Amino acid sequence: MKIELLFLAFAAYVILQFFSLRVLRGHLMSAAVVSAVVGALITAYTIIAFLLASNLWPLMLLLSAPWMLLYLVLLLILNVLVNPRPLGNRHRWSQSKP
Repeated sequence: MKIELLFLAFAAYVILQFFSLRVLRGHLMSAAVVSAVVGALITAYTIIAFLLASNLWPLMLLLSAPWMLLYLVLLLILNVLVNPRPLGNRHRWSQSKP
């Protein structure tokens, strides 16, 4: 796998993490928070390794990013399957007021 794709997987993970924390509710939100904590710890480890001038500083981040991204995608798919909503009722402002 190309290294550029692994860096893109991390960027996609970060974007999807913010999106999932905004969209998910209940137990799925708790699962997304666990993913955010793990991602933050891995990012902190990567930054510390970079500051210590380790030649393998991005290794942990690059190897874990695709798995973290897959985890979030599966959470969002599970959210759609468990909580189906009609398209017209997605936003509060689109609902009719009595």
